Amino acid sequence: MTTYRFEAFSSTGQTIAGVIEADSLPGALSLLRQRGVSPYLAEAAAPESNQISSGNSLPWRGLGLESRARMARQLATLLAAGITLDRALYIMHSQTKRKSEQLVLSKILKLVSAGNSLSAALKKTSDQFRTDEVSLIRAGEQSGSIVPVLEELSTLLERRLQLREKLTSALVYPAFLLALAPISLVIIATVLVPNIAPLFENSGATMPFVLGAMIWVADEFQENGVFWVPGFMAIFAAVYLILRNPLVTGTCSGVADKFPVIRTIRRRTVVARISRTLGSLLRSGAPLQTALSAAIDISASTNVQNGLRAAREAVSGGEKLGNALKALPAIGPYALQMIAIGEETNRLDTMLLHVADAEEKALAAYIDRIMVLLTPVMTIVMGLFVGGIVMSIMKAILSVNDLATR
Repeated sequence: MTTYRFEAFSSTGQTIAGVIEADSLPGALSLLRQRGVSPYLAEAAAPESNQISSGNSLPWRGLGLESRARMARQLATLLAAGITLDRALYIMHSQTKRKSEQLVLSKILKLVSAGNSLSAALKKTSDQFRTDEVSLIRAGEQSGSIVPVLEELSTLLERRLQLREKLTSALVYPAFLLALAPISLVIIATVLVPNIAPLFENSGATMPFVLGAMIWVADEFQENGVFWVPGFMAIFAAVYLILRNPLVTGTCSGVADKFPVIRTIRRRTVVARISRTLGSLLRSGAPLQTALSAAIDISASTNVQNGLRAAREAVSGGEKLGNALKALPAIGPYALQMIAIGEETNRLDTMLLHVADAEEKALAAYIDRIMVLLTPVMTIVMGLFVGGIVMSIMKAILSVNDLATR
């Protein structure tokens, strides 16, 4: 297959440009005419460094939330301006300066030029995009409202990004405290302990357990540090790979739900995402069953997915959405009441988006309260931890002085 660069007139008379793959130049022209455009220039793309790459070497990690939000917003803007999908992707590829985005966009453009839909191209880019994002775009394609869906998707991703940044900012001080504790222990072990240890050895006094443990760790690390460092790195890598296993992730998720704080945060997050996805798709003209199918992939929880599947089947059988969602424990009475009102007034999309806004605001307020409580608690705990070690050492020093004065 050869990549050809083309310029053509669309059915509305607009000038478009892009790339297409074909076995030969006549084949490329034939494919363009099948798409309803009139090419006036087509030539083999030059193999220069500034041309679109083959897109085979995707980033080993998925694109970040910021990149996905920006790409969705840019694509929605370009498509709303009447630019074709392949040309919009080409423009986005030429404008971005980030290598990871260039690789992903080149892969997507290659797949779209070969006849794949946008959702199919995104799905084939490995784990660069989340399953619920691909499902949302697929539902928009099926309903013929891809631009509104992309706009809603970008808004959704931007809201998630704002919440994550807010949470990150709130965790800066607790993280500083957590980092300060081991630093304090290293200073005590490398500066204070070596100067204190001879006092106990010369006086014959009993060495405190904490002091003896620090000396043992320091000696062991000094003698066998070349083995300990790779060992810790191997342990961390093994734990990381184990946690990526879906079975382990599901088990950890079930254990995490036992804690009230984590359970509340996850519940509000799931309700907000489900409500915004359903509301966005319904506002874009998608059928309710299609919107429910797209919402199934939002949560990694098997219980939530099964509940949404059951709700979809119930709605297909004529059940109201509010009644169908009662089987989901995460959706509380307030959300169900708003959904029922939306169905009665034929404003279901508006009410679902209202529920999403309310849950996101409640989640942000809840996280703020948790952070306000967490900061002083962590300060006290770290103070007791480090101060307890220092006090035990100082007490031992005083006991040595008592022995020396007798």
